[in-house]
Amino acid sequence: MITRLSLCALLLTGTTANTSLKKPNITMDSAQQHKAIIIQFYEQLNHRQLEQAALPAAEDYTNNQGGRGPAGFMAQVPQVLQAFPDAQWTLLSVAAEGDKVFVRQQMRGTHKGFFQGIAPTYKTVVNEGTGIYTFKNGKIIHHEVLTDRLGFLQQLGVLPVDITPSATRNEVYFIDKFIVPAQAAAEFSERMRYNRAFIRQLEGFITDHVYRQQEDNGTLSVITVATWKNQSSLDNAKTKVQEEYKRMGFQPEAFYQRLGIQLERAVYQADN
Repeated sequence: MITRLSLCALLLTGTTANTSLKKPNITMDSAQQHKAIIIQFYEQLNHRQLEQAALPAAEDYTNNQGGRGPAGFMAQVPQVLQAFPDAQWTLLSVAAEGDKVFVRQQMRGTHKGFFQGIAPTYKTVVNEGTGIYTFKNGKIIHHEVLTDRLGFLQQLGVLPVDITPSATRNEVYFIDKFIVPAQAAAEFSERMRYNRAFIRQLEGFITDHVYRQQEDNGTLSVITVATWKNQSSLDNAKTKVQEEYKRMGFQPEAFYQRLGIQLERAVYQADN
């Protein structure tokens, strides 16, 4: 079973716009104007007209990492295009209601550059996602994208793909994504090294991998993937980790809050 969750804004979002749809004009209601703006945005993205693509973002737009304005809206685009220089986005569907536009899109591209610490694989990736764009006074003030992170990592070969049904294949993948401010990187890395050393000694542990991507401003994106024998092994590991935290007096939530670290977490299981 494939689970969808947020990976990062505009990572793997995509679409070539439907040219049969009209551009905004004074006869359209605001919802239809918003829809046309988003369609045009994807057209400009595909044609690498990045300055024009940034224009719909409001000055008070804020992304999940705190970036603001048009620059914050487009913050993830350069690294995506560097890693997937031939990336093209296709709109599968577009709907607008009130102040929101909902899109279902597909991105296709060849992995030719480093992406979030993953070395080029030269593999073609096809990834679908859902985007939600929120407008105010004709400008985008927020957006979020949900993508198939598991499928993306499998296509790059980071995680195994087993297409042969097997009743004995019960591995689970514990995947975390951290957004770490530059000033917190050293302390975070030290804590992560301790945690990795601790879980490797636990029963049912198979392997773990860490992938890093550093932004120009020093912000660190870190994805960790730990593979466990089965769900029971993972549940036992969680208990052991909590016991270790209690012994040390370590409080993860307070640690992340103090350092300004953002965390996304999910558990995947092999699709039998």
